[in-house]
Amino acid sequence: MKQKLVTFILFLVSTFPLFAQINPVQNLSWYHGYDYGNNYFTLAWEEPEEPHDNLVGYNVYRENDLFIFVTGTSIYNIESPVNPDYGSNCGGESFLFYGNGVDDFTAYVTAVYGSEKIESAQQSIQVDGPLLSTLTSQKEKFIIYPNPSDGLVNIQSEGLKAIQVFDLNGRMIKQFEPSNQIDLSEISKGIYVIKLISELGVRVDKVVIR
Repeated sequence: MKQKLVTFILFLVSTFPLFAQINPVQNLSWYHGYDYGNNYFTLAWEEPEEPHDNLVGYNVYRENDLFIFVTGTSIYNIESPVNPDYGSNCGGESFLFYGNGVDDFTAYVTAVYGSEKIESAQQSIQVDGPLLSTLTSQKEKFIIYPNPSDGLVNIQSEGLKAIQVFDLNGRMIKQFEPSNQIDLSEISKGIYVIKLISELGVRVDKVVIR
């Protein structure tokens, strides 16, 4: 009787693992930049730690909303002048336009396992919205001067809600409440992006700090 019981237990262990290995993704990272009217970005991660169950792909979420399922370890919209068709695997810039199309949001990535599509724990990262404005018809309603500037930048804008300053790698380095003047004298000399968020929408301009 004992031998039969041991044989049955060994059969269960070999057929149904005691612990499912649904490990999460590793080293989630975000890059976002721009170039002459185009937002380029890469959301990348590494495969879950071994050992793990049968991995079938990854779910990418914007907040609580599923955006896309992929089998690779990134979604991207990159510059590809030789073959533009290979420049994006997620529908171009659409990933950035979430909610009102202006605010930042949290992206989540889960590993998906087996035919039952079981998801791992989420890994998250903060994603900034689009850096460039499509409101070209509203340009006359936004004025930034002087440019170049020694640090003090004057802003004229209708219904201004927030001011954000980015470096050329897409990292936000300053954020201001609505104001007609901002002080950038403490940042290094160079070219920066000022993002004006107003009732009219979003306007982005370059500013040179000298």
